[in-house]
Amino acid sequence: MILKKVILKKFKRVDTVELDLSASPISVLIGPNNCGKSSVLQGIHFSVTAAIASREADRSTYAQDALLYCPARDFKQLRHGDGYANQSNFGHLQVFADFPDDEGEENYSIRIYRGRNEGNVGCQRSGSAKINAHVANSDNLFSVYVPGLAGIPQTEQFRSESVIRRGVASGDANLHLRNVLYILSRRDRGNMLETLKKRMRALFPQFHLWVDFNPAKDVYIGVEISTTGQYGRRCPLELVGTGVLQALQIFSYVTLFSPKLLLLDEPDSHLHPDNQVLLAEALRYITSESGTKVVISTHSRHLVEAMYGEANFVWLKNGSVFKQGVELERLPLLLDIGALDSFDKLMAGTISFVFLTEDTDKRMLQALVARSGFPMSKCLIYSYKTSTNLESAKILAAFILKSAPKTTVVIHRDRDFMTDEEVGTVSAKISDVGAVPFITEHSDVEGYFIVPGHIAELTGKDPSEVAEWLNSIAREEHVAIQHDFTRKRDELKQLLYKGAAKFPDTIALLGKEIPLPPEKRVGKAMLRRVRSQIKDFAGTVPDFLKPTVHIWSPGLKLILESITDAPVYSPVSRGRPIRVSKL
Repeated sequence: MILKKVILKKFKRVDTVELDLSASPISVLIGPNNCGKSSVLQGIHFSVTAAIASREADRSTYAQDALLYCPARDFKQLRHGDGYANQSNFGHLQVFADFPDDEGEENYSIRIYRGRNEGNVGCQRSGSAKINAHVANSDNLFSVYVPGLAGIPQTEQFRSESVIRRGVASGDANLHLRNVLYILSRRDRGNMLETLKKRMRALFPQFHLWVDFNPAKDVYIGVEISTTGQYGRRCPLELVGTGVLQALQIFSYVTLFSPKLLLLDEPDSHLHPDNQVLLAEALRYITSESGTKVVISTHSRHLVEAMYGEANFVWLKNGSVFKQGVELERLPLLLDIGALDSFDKLMAGTISFVFLTEDTDKRMLQALVARSGFPMSKCLIYSYKTSTNLESAKILAAFILKSAPKTTVVIHRDRDFMTDEEVGTVSAKISDVGAVPFITEHSDVEGYFIVPGHIAELTGKDPSEVAEWLNSIAREEHVAIQHDFTRKRDELKQLLYKGAAKFPDTIALLGKEIPLPPEKRVGKAMLRRVRSQIKDFAGTVPDFLKPTVHIWSPGLKLILESITDAPVYSPVSRGRPIRVSKL
């Protein structure tokens, strides 16, 4: 069976939501709080378990206790608007699918209502018998609903497979992971566990897993994991990192149950951005390697960025689909500026400045903006991920300016050893969309935080001594710093010249100085070297984000002056106006 579409009507916050499952094997639900994202996932799974209960009871009405999953004490309150009523106020799920051997699309309906007797659920199933055989099957679950991947219990007692199936179907998948792994180890002479390991090794090449349980002696199931090979260090399952754990949970449920739909409700919560990208990789792999389709809700810009261009994005507003598609323009833009709550702030006129930065870690730019005089209560700073994504930043800037024309949008781009002419070219591209370019005076933002004066104030050392120490690091790491320079220049050739025959000679720009001067050192790389050696030099490891009078940008000061028509002051000018040159 190939799922094509599902339509959910009248469940919790959902009025009507149609998901196009044919556009991509992964559908991503996004939107502001209370728009209906979780309701869609719960409504699909609730309807499926209602169909299972109806089939097992062999009748259209049954007690609520027969439901494997019910996200409310009284199911009647789950209906959108007025509660379910007897033969009226229905809820509805429609499933559309193709079968390879047949021609034409088939559809199947689940209609839910309140039974005549108090506490009874009414469920009418109609349409394709083939789809019904999949949806209402308690042995091979049609849908697995996972409400977040936050963690697992420290211990887990052995339970029979029927209990585990009911537990997973009830939405408590996280509580039964060890039992699922044990079942896999016993199924098909352990071949299913080997399938799971193979799937995990697509993300973690050295992954290995051991399941230890003797039904005659043990109460608890033991599971150990290694990500460094069969003979590497073993770690108890409850202590495994979240990136590994989330992938293991997803792959385990898919391997055992082979669901047609995997429903994940904000699995990115509490995950580092790197692990969110890893989650995206896990979802890609599982959909390509199995017939499972994934519907996921998220607030995470990182997850959206990782799947943009291939997943089907479903933008929800007020319980209905506002926009849907694989390549929506507005959707990634809204999420790139920090999701819809921030967009509402822009529309309300409480934000004066939006900074779009290529840096994922925005803390240093935020400190630099603050020290350069911008009112931070009126500023928003968002990442457009990388310098090669400048075109996306321009589109985003144009959208913001159209939506909130009184807002000033500043696009940050690291200098990265660009020539003055190249800086002018990049700045002009940014200005063309009405945004203000900020090209760093240093090679990157980190460069502002390794100037001798700043480090001297943090450590109590003399600035000249700090400068000499930085030069000694640059001298020792000369080859690596040269390589950093040439790599950045190679990236600029691809970005700015696109195969043109003529471009500035890298060797000529690099020069022959040893050590290379500060303006030819990559700030990010130098900051890493400084942090690793500063304790030996100064006897302390300072907080480089701590504000000093040396952290400021003439370019940012000039931008602020041009907008506010205020005199420009340097933090080191002791209140006297100074002149700064345009970039």
